[in-house]
Amino acid sequence: KHLEETKLIERCFSLEDDLVKGWLANTETYPKEFKGKTIFLWKSKCPSGSCRHVACLCWLGERVLVRWYWLGRRWSGRHPALLASS
Repeated sequence: KHLEETKLIERCFSLEDDLVKGWLANTETYPKEFKGKTIFLWKSKCPSGSCRHVACLCWLGERVLVRWYWLGRRWSGRHPALLASS
């Protein structure tokens, strides 16, 4: 809600962004600083029944996985948004 109200959502990444598609297609391009962290793609939301989920990227072994997290859970400052430079 905060990202939408402040219009920062427009700078968030999604699964449709070429940069993210590149990371998924070629793991050698995935930034080292993101390995071991969860990268939330706040523009990629998926309704699932009465719930909504947001996509995120997780590094596991030698590959990048896409996972979906329920938006109804408690979120904190440990769940940052990756923003594109303005």
